[in-house]
Amino acid sequence: MTCGPSDDFDCDTPTPRSAFNDGPLCNPLAQYLYEPANCDPGYWCGCSSTSPDECFPTNDTDLTQWGGRFTTTNLDTNETMILVGLFNESIETSKCPTMYYCPGKNEPLRCVDLCPPGMLCEDPGMSVDCPKDRFCPVASFFPQTCNGLEDCGGGPGLRRFKIGTATGLILFGLAISIAYLYGGSAWLRKKAKREQAKRESTDVLETPLTADAADAADAAKVDTKKEEKFDDEGEAQLHSAVVDEAGVSVTRSQYSENALKRTKSITKKPDMEIDIDFESLRLTIPGAGTIMRGVSGSLNHGCITAIMGPSGAGKTTFLSIISGKVDRTGGTLKVNGVEKELTSLRRVIGFVPQEDVMLRELTVEDNIRHSALMRLPRAWPLEKKLEQVEEIIESLEIGHIRDSVVGDEKRRGISGGQRKRVNIALEMVMKPSLLCLDEPTSGLDSTTSQQVLLSLKEMAGTGVNVVAVLHQPKYEIFKLFDQVLLLGKGGMTVYHGPADEMTDYFEKRGFPCPERENPADYYMDVLSGIIPHATDPDFDKESLFEAWMCAEENPAAVTQEEAKEQMKKNKEADLAENKKEKTTKGDRVRAIFGCEKYFFAFLEYCVDIKHHIGREFNSELRTTRETPGFFKQTQLLLKRAIIQRLRNPSGTVINIVLMIVAGSIIPGLVGDNVTLYVGIPNNTTESTSAQEAYFRQNVNPVDAIPTLLNSIYFFLLIVSCLSVTVLGAERTVFFRDSSSGQLVFSYWVAKTFEAFAWLPIYTAAFVMLGYSSDAWLLQPLSKYFAFLLFDLVGFFGFGMLASLLVGPGSAALMALVFGLIVTIGFSGTITAIGDMGSGMQAFTQCWFLFWSTQGICSSEYDMYTYAFDIERLNAETPDSLSNDFGEGESVVGAGVGKGFDLSDSYSKNLWLVAVTAFVWHIVVLWVLKTKDYKKQR
Repeated sequence: MTCGPSDDFDCDTPTPRSAFNDGPLCNPLAQYLYEPANCDPGYWCGCSSTSPDECFPTNDTDLTQWGGRFTTTNLDTNETMILVGLFNESIETSKCPTMYYCPGKNEPLRCVDLCPPGMLCEDPGMSVDCPKDRFCPVASFFPQTCNGLEDCGGGPGLRRFKIGTATGLILFGLAISIAYLYGGSAWLRKKAKREQAKRESTDVLETPLTADAADAADAAKVDTKKEEKFDDEGEAQLHSAVVDEAGVSVTRSQYSENALKRTKSITKKPDMEIDIDFESLRLTIPGAGTIMRGVSGSLNHGCITAIMGPSGAGKTTFLSIISGKVDRTGGTLKVNGVEKELTSLRRVIGFVPQEDVMLRELTVEDNIRHSALMRLPRAWPLEKKLEQVEEIIESLEIGHIRDSVVGDEKRRGISGGQRKRVNIALEMVMKPSLLCLDEPTSGLDSTTSQQVLLSLKEMAGTGVNVVAVLHQPKYEIFKLFDQVLLLGKGGMTVYHGPADEMTDYFEKRGFPCPERENPADYYMDVLSGIIPHATDPDFDKESLFEAWMCAEENPAAVTQEEAKEQMKKNKEADLAENKKEKTTKGDRVRAIFGCEKYFFAFLEYCVDIKHHIGREFNSELRTTRETPGFFKQTQLLLKRAIIQRLRNPSGTVINIVLMIVAGSIIPGLVGDNVTLYVGIPNNTTESTSAQEAYFRQNVNPVDAIPTLLNSIYFFLLIVSCLSVTVLGAERTVFFRDSSSGQLVFSYWVAKTFEAFAWLPIYTAAFVMLGYSSDAWLLQPLSKYFAFLLFDLVGFFGFGMLASLLVGPGSAALMALVFGLIVTIGFSGTITAIGDMGSGMQAFTQCWFLFWSTQGICSSEYDMYTYAFDIERLNAETPDSLSNDFGEGESVVGAGVGKGFDLSDSYSKNLWLVAVTAFVWHIVVLWVLKTKDYKKQR
């Protein structure tokens, strides 16, 4: 029977559209046109002609080019007719394959397509809503089950978290974090109050003081109140007398004498006594010239020595040389009569920098106690170490602020003067044998300065060698020093001897100190050339150097002629060094296109690094003092890092909120009606029949998973820039602690472990809302979570490394730019790994983002194996197209695949992500140890 233009009977069938005149309802493949109006549900019907006269349903294939199955009604007899066009093939060929939805004439305006997400197509001719408690992704012909907290009910029938579940989990995690952070902070405060109450309850009455000592103690209380009021400015003017609470007037001299007679609070002797002899010390810095020239003398234990001089005299340089922080370029230095470098004694050397270097989020006692536990002898019991802490706090009179946060510009804490005393306490508490202080009274008012010097004098009395750089101290403070080393501009000695003999020395040389004049101030003016010689108008400040060379007070005195000859040699040496520096610069310019400059610089660097690392294994360090080892230091540093976080809980809460916000943006960008993956159907063969060709042409594969991952990496990278504060914010503290014996490896382990402990919380906050989206990944949350967790580990490595290379100011930008380069170029989300050469493939596989992309994509593809040939589409990279997808103007899946190795298991990909991400933290350790290594001395 026929039904169409040459009908033997009238039948209920529409006339096919012209492909060229009216436009096809569905995309044609070459000459094959699908016409759903003339097709039964569950079948494919097409025509090899675009002419309606040649394309109509009929059983007679000689009369038409139509093929398929169409059930119609004979309008004359009212019989149901089944018209079949076979295209010389079985009718089975016309059946729509499983996973498709072919509605045919039931939906005449709908073309053949895969069963849509959220629908179930057990029969290709019919689709129904996905059953409750099941999920149905694209091309579903059987429902799948949900596990755990996943939600399958309602919506499109996809596996996801309920928005209420996700929100509840986030709020629960946030509540736990807030409870831990703020609860821990409150616990620290309560603990401090309990310890303070315990100290007050266990105080015992001391031996009654003499009347003078009582007056001095009362006066000290008054001074402390004054200091608390004025030490922020550091310029408070003092009255000529200190008045105690009973109204008794005590002169300054009497106060100092009485204070020295008080009960000693610092009584422990140092582990060893250090006497230093130095001769002809010289330091020349390339590009800066000679800073120190021929300084000689000695520094003895049990004495407190003042290093004084005008600006540019090399005071701090001298202090750095004798403490082993700077390598001299000339001269000799002996310790207890033996020539050696002081770096081997760094565990018993305290160095107080001019800046107040300490962790500002910790309390005063936190900082001091940590210094004591890290640097005091290992053999000491904890009680003895804590006694040492109490001694120093009492000596420097900072007990009333012991539980106060140090503070900074953002968070109010203790005053500048109080912070200076804490800075000194950090070194005094480790019971040094040699204590070097760079301007310890800078920023302090005169009364507080005197109190600090009294404590240092007290420590020197136990056998400690105390050396301090000072700027014009008041007379009462100057009298506390045993020895004075005066340096003139250019780094040469003007006077070195007892402090009480300095006035006589200068008076003999024509510079008598006027009455009622502070000698320290007056002779600073002499060294600067402001005060003329009393009798010799030709006497200049350089003559002071020659005067000391010939002085009888100088143990190494020379004749006048020898002194002039030495001055001449110094000038010639300066000229020679300047010439050498110019020559060196010329050589560098000539070698700029060669390898000499870089080769020799690299060799020098390697030698320095070798010596730097070798110092950690110096046996003399252990014989000098056995301090806590790796495990104990790691424990103490980890505890400090935890306390740092608890002291500033809001910072961590803000980080968690930022993670939640960033993770919630991505689902909004994706939308709810996006299909992330449509593969090549499993039953698609290489035949070229009209039906197969049509399906291959009209079901277009999609793989948006790499694109989604690219967006995820981008937002995860942005919020991970907060890692720049982990190490970068305390870089100066690290240098100070490392120079005093802190193990770099212990510090790295503690800071890394403490930061890693919060990464699972950050990752959970980032992923939760994404998994409540309708268009998201199908793989279990545990797999996706694990990969992103290690991605965050790697991104944190970027941030921590950037903070070491460029500092916290530009570190976030550097980490972001570098992370973007890695994400775009080496994550596998944009450039197909299958199209790379072997060398580029190997390089790309060095990056954790590639293994994360391959792992997440592989896990996601596995969720679609029920319907699609995932390996086939994965192989269709832009440069590896096959032509086995049938006829047509374009190839299905062209360029969609990335060429991943899908044979790699989930565990292998995850393991490689973890290893390649953690490698960056090994790089951080290396940079931490080697960059600015000279500051760690």
